[in-house]
Amino acid sequence: MIVYKYGHPEPKVSPDISPFVVKLETWLRMSGIDYETRTGTNRDMPYKKLPVARINGELVPDSSLIIRRLRQLHPQAISDDNLSETNRAVSAALTALFEQHLYFVVLFVRWCVPANFNTYKPLLLDYARRITPGWQQPLLSLLAPVILPMARNKLRRQAWQQGTARHTIEEINAMGIEVWKSAKAILGDKPFLFGDAPNTIDATAFAFLHAEIRYPFLSPIHDYVLSEPALIAYHDRIWKRYWSVA
Repeated sequence: MIVYKYGHPEPKVSPDISPFVVKLETWLRMSGIDYETRTGTNRDMPYKKLPVARINGELVPDSSLIIRRLRQLHPQAISDDNLSETNRAVSAALTALFEQHLYFVVLFVRWCVPANFNTYKPLLLDYARRITPGWQQPLLSLLAPVILPMARNKLRRQAWQQGTARHTIEEINAMGIEVWKSAKAILGDKPFLFGDAPNTIDATAFAFLHAEIRYPFLSPIHDYVLSEPALIAYHDRIWKRYWSVA
Protein backbone atom coordinates (compact mmCIF):
# COMPACT_ATOMS: atom_id res chain seq x y z
CA MET A 1 0.00 0.00 0.00
CA ILE A 2 1.20 3.50 -0.84
CA VAL A 3 0.30 6.60 1.19
CA TYR A 4 0.53 9.93 -0.62
CA LYS A 5 1.49 12.72 1.75
CA TYR A 6 3.08 16.16 2.04
CA GLY A 7 6.29 15.15 3.78
CA HIS A 8 8.83 16.98 5.85
CA PRO A 9 12.48 17.91 5.25
CA GLU A 10 13.56 16.25 8.52
CA PRO A 11 11.62 12.96 8.89
CA LYS A 12 13.45 12.10 12.13
CA VAL A 13 11.85 15.21 13.63
CA SER A 14 8.38 14.78 12.16
CA PRO A 15 6.89 12.43 9.56
CA ASP A 16 4.69 15.11 7.99
CA ILE A 17 3.47 18.70 8.19
CA SER A 18 -0.18 17.56 8.29
CA PRO A 19 -1.79 16.18 11.47
CA PHE A 20 -4.08 14.04 9.30
CA VAL A 21 -1.13 12.35 7.61
CA VAL A 22 0.55 11.76 10.99
CA LYS A 23 -2.72 10.34 12.32
CA LEU A 24 -2.97 7.87 9.44
CA GLU A 25 0.65 6.78 9.56
CA THR A 26 0.57 6.37 13.33
CA TRP A 27 -2.58 4.25 13.08
CA LEU A 28 -0.92 2.10 10.40
CA ARG A 29 2.08 1.55 12.67
CA MET A 30 -0.13 0.80 15.67
CA SER A 31 -1.99 -1.75 13.53
CA GLY A 32 1.16 -3.35 12.11
CA ILE A 33 0.17 -2.62 8.49
CA ASP A 34 3.06 -2.20 6.05
CA TYR A 35 3.02 0.83 3.77
CA GLU A 36 5.23 3.03 1.63
CA THR A 37 5.03 6.80 1.27
CA ARG A 38 5.16 9.10 -1.73
CA THR A 39 4.95 12.86 -1.94
CA GLY A 40 1.56 13.70 -3.42
CA THR A 41 -0.13 16.73 -4.93
CA ASN A 42 -3.60 17.89 -3.97
CA ARG A 43 -4.62 18.58 -7.56
CA ASP A 44 -4.13 14.94 -8.57
CA MET A 45 -6.07 13.42 -5.67
CA PRO A 46 -9.72 12.68 -4.86
CA TYR A 47 -11.21 15.47 -2.71
CA LYS A 48 -8.12 17.56 -3.66
CA LYS A 49 -6.43 16.94 -0.32
CA LEU A 50 -3.94 14.63 1.39
CA PRO A 51 -3.45 12.00 2.71
CA VAL A 52 -4.62 9.56 0.08
CA ALA A 53 -3.84 5.82 0.05
CA ARG A 54 -3.63 3.51 -2.94
CA ILE A 55 -5.35 0.32 -1.78
CA ASN A 56 -5.64 -2.57 -4.24
CA GLY A 57 -5.14 -0.13 -7.09
CA GLU A 58 -7.78 2.37 -5.90
CA LEU A 59 -7.06 5.84 -4.58
CA VAL A 60 -8.90 6.24 -1.28
CA PRO A 61 -9.02 9.78 0.20
CA ASP A 62 -9.42 11.06 3.77
CA SER A 63 -7.67 9.53 6.76
CA SER A 64 -10.91 8.28 8.35
CA LEU A 65 -12.15 6.67 5.13
CA ILE A 66 -8.76 5.02 4.60
CA ILE A 67 -8.82 3.60 8.12
CA ARG A 68 -12.37 2.32 7.62
CA ARG A 69 -11.35 0.55 4.40
CA LEU A 70 -8.22 -0.98 5.93
CA ARG A 71 -10.15 -2.33 8.90
CA GLN A 72 -12.14 -4.43 6.43
CA LEU A 73 -8.97 -5.80 4.85
CA HIS A 74 -6.72 -6.34 7.89
CA PRO A 75 -8.14 -8.32 10.83
CA GLN A 76 -5.21 -7.26 13.02
CA ALA A 77 -5.93 -3.54 12.56
CA ILE A 78 -7.01 -1.49 15.54
CA SER A 79 -10.81 -1.70 15.49
CA ASP A 80 -11.74 -0.03 18.81
CA ASP A 81 -13.94 -3.05 19.62
CA ASN A 82 -12.44 -3.01 23.10
CA LEU A 83 -14.17 0.28 23.92
CA SER A 84 -17.37 0.44 25.93
CA GLU A 85 -20.36 2.20 24.40
CA THR A 86 -19.65 5.24 26.56
CA ASN A 87 -15.97 5.37 25.64
CA ARG A 88 -16.85 4.93 21.99
CA ALA A 89 -19.06 8.00 22.25
CA VAL A 90 -16.33 9.95 24.05
CA SER A 91 -13.88 8.89 21.34
CA ALA A 92 -16.23 10.16 18.62
CA ALA A 93 -16.63 13.48 20.46
CA LEU A 94 -12.87 13.85 20.89
CA THR A 95 -12.30 13.08 17.22
CA ALA A 96 -14.70 15.86 16.25
CA LEU A 97 -13.06 18.20 18.77
CA PHE A 98 -9.63 17.61 17.22
CA GLU A 99 -10.50 17.33 13.55
CA GLN A 100 -13.31 19.87 13.20
CA HIS A 101 -12.50 22.39 15.93
CA LEU A 102 -8.81 22.29 16.84
CA TYR A 103 -7.87 21.88 13.18
CA PHE A 104 -9.05 25.41 12.42
CA VAL A 105 -7.24 26.75 15.47
CA VAL A 106 -4.04 25.12 14.20
CA LEU A 107 -4.72 26.50 10.71
CA PHE A 108 -5.18 30.00 12.11
CA VAL A 109 -2.03 29.86 14.24
CA ARG A 110 0.08 28.63 11.31
CA TRP A 111 -1.30 30.71 8.47
CA CYS A 112 -2.84 33.84 9.98
CA VAL A 113 -0.27 34.86 12.62
CA PRO A 114 2.43 36.71 10.60
CA ALA A 115 5.44 35.49 12.58
CA ASN A 116 4.28 31.87 12.37
CA PHE A 117 3.52 32.15 8.65
CA ASN A 118 7.10 33.31 8.11
CA THR A 119 8.24 30.20 10.00
CA TYR A 120 5.95 28.06 7.85
CA LYS A 121 7.24 29.37 4.51
CA PRO A 122 10.40 27.19 4.33
CA LEU A 123 8.31 24.03 4.94
CA LEU A 124 5.81 25.04 2.28
CA LEU A 125 8.58 25.84 -0.20
CA ASP A 126 10.29 22.52 0.52
CA TYR A 127 7.05 20.69 -0.29
CA ALA A 128 6.54 22.77 -3.45
CA ARG A 129 10.06 21.93 -4.67
CA ARG A 130 9.52 18.20 -4.14
CA ILE A 131 6.37 18.16 -6.29
CA THR A 132 7.76 20.46 -8.99
CA PRO A 133 9.73 18.99 -11.93
CA GLY A 134 13.33 20.13 -12.10
CA TRP A 135 12.83 22.15 -15.25
CA GLN A 136 10.12 24.20 -13.53
CA GLN A 137 12.20 24.98 -10.42
CA PRO A 138 13.34 28.43 -11.65
CA LEU A 139 9.71 29.34 -12.37
CA LEU A 140 8.73 28.21 -8.87
CA SER A 141 11.27 30.57 -7.34
CA LEU A 142 9.81 33.45 -9.31
CA LEU A 143 6.17 32.63 -8.52
CA ALA A 144 6.55 31.69 -4.83
CA PRO A 145 6.24 35.32 -3.59
CA VAL A 146 2.87 35.47 -5.36
CA ILE A 147 1.56 31.92 -4.79
CA LEU A 148 2.17 31.75 -1.04
CA PRO A 149 0.21 34.93 -0.20
CA MET A 150 -2.63 33.69 -2.45
CA ALA A 151 -2.70 30.36 -0.61
CA ARG A 152 -2.61 32.20 2.70
CA ASN A 153 -5.56 34.40 1.76
CA LYS A 154 -7.54 31.35 0.65
CA LEU A 155 -7.03 29.61 3.99
CA ARG A 156 -7.74 32.77 5.94
CA ARG A 157 -11.09 32.96 4.12
CA GLN A 158 -11.78 29.33 5.03
CA ALA A 159 -11.07 30.06 8.70
CA TRP A 160 -13.35 33.11 8.52
CA GLN A 161 -16.16 31.21 6.82
CA GLN A 162 -15.88 28.38 9.36
CA GLY A 163 -15.96 30.95 12.16
CA THR A 164 -12.65 30.59 14.01
CA ALA A 165 -11.03 33.65 12.40
CA ARG A 166 -13.96 35.84 13.50
CA HIS A 167 -12.69 35.58 17.09
CA THR A 168 -9.90 37.57 18.69
CA ILE A 169 -6.48 35.96 18.89
CA GLU A 170 -6.94 35.68 22.65
CA GLU A 171 -10.20 33.79 22.19
CA ILE A 172 -8.66 31.48 19.59
CA ASN A 173 -5.76 30.63 21.88
CA ALA A 174 -8.22 29.95 24.71
CA MET A 175 -10.12 27.54 22.42
CA GLY A 176 -6.97 25.56 21.74
CA ILE A 177 -5.97 25.40 25.39
CA GLU A 178 -9.43 24.15 26.36
CA VAL A 179 -9.12 21.27 23.92
CA TRP A 180 -5.86 20.15 25.51
CA LYS A 181 -7.25 20.57 29.02
CA SER A 182 -10.10 18.25 28.06
CA ALA A 183 -7.71 15.68 26.56
CA LYS A 184 -5.48 15.83 29.64
CA ALA A 185 -8.48 15.24 31.93
CA ILE A 186 -9.53 12.16 29.95
CA LEU A 187 -5.96 10.85 29.81
CA GLY A 188 -5.39 11.15 33.56
CA ASP A 189 -2.53 8.86 34.56
CA LYS A 190 -3.28 6.17 31.95
CA PRO A 191 -0.77 5.21 29.25
CA PHE A 192 -3.38 5.87 26.56
CA LEU A 193 -6.66 7.76 26.53
CA PHE A 194 -8.78 4.72 27.37
CA GLY A 195 -6.38 2.44 29.18
CA ASP A 196 -3.30 0.34 28.60
CA ALA A 197 -3.74 -0.18 24.85
CA PRO A 198 -3.98 2.41 22.06
CA ASN A 199 -7.11 3.09 20.06
CA THR A 200 -7.71 5.11 16.91
CA ILE A 201 -8.32 8.26 18.94
CA ASP A 202 -4.78 7.94 20.31
CA ALA A 203 -3.41 8.20 16.76
CA THR A 204 -5.52 11.32 16.26
CA ALA A 205 -4.61 12.94 19.59
CA PHE A 206 -0.93 12.14 19.07
CA ALA A 207 -0.98 13.74 15.61
CA PHE A 208 -2.36 17.06 16.84
CA LEU A 209 -0.14 16.99 19.93
CA HIS A 210 2.85 16.31 17.67
CA ALA A 211 1.92 19.39 15.63
CA GLU A 212 2.22 21.52 18.79
CA ILE A 213 5.40 19.96 20.17
CA ARG A 214 7.56 19.40 17.10
CA TYR A 215 6.77 22.52 15.06
CA PRO A 216 7.98 26.00 16.10
CA PHE A 217 4.65 27.81 15.73
CA LEU A 218 4.57 29.94 18.85
CA SER A 219 1.38 30.63 20.77
CA PRO A 220 -0.05 30.33 24.28
CA ILE A 221 -1.40 26.93 23.14
CA HIS A 222 2.15 25.79 22.39
CA ASP A 223 3.30 27.12 25.77
CA TYR A 224 0.47 25.32 27.59
CA VAL A 225 1.20 21.96 25.97
CA LEU A 226 4.91 22.24 26.78
CA SER A 227 4.06 23.07 30.41
CA GLU A 228 2.02 19.88 30.92
CA PRO A 229 4.22 16.84 31.76
CA ALA A 230 1.34 14.39 31.23
CA LEU A 231 0.80 15.58 27.65
CA ILE A 232 4.52 15.54 26.86
CA ALA A 233 4.90 12.03 28.32
CA TYR A 234 1.88 10.83 26.32
CA HIS A 235 3.37 12.17 23.09
CA ASP A 236 6.81 10.76 23.81
CA ARG A 237 5.38 7.37 24.77
CA ILE A 238 3.69 7.01 21.38
CA TRP A 239 6.64 8.46 19.48
CA LYS A 240 9.07 6.06 21.13
CA ARG A 241 6.87 3.01 20.66
CA TYR A 242 5.83 3.59 17.04
CA TRP A 243 8.21 6.09 15.45
CA SER A 244 11.66 5.86 17.01
CA VAL A 245 14.14 4.00 14.84
CA ALA A 246 16.66 1.85 16.68
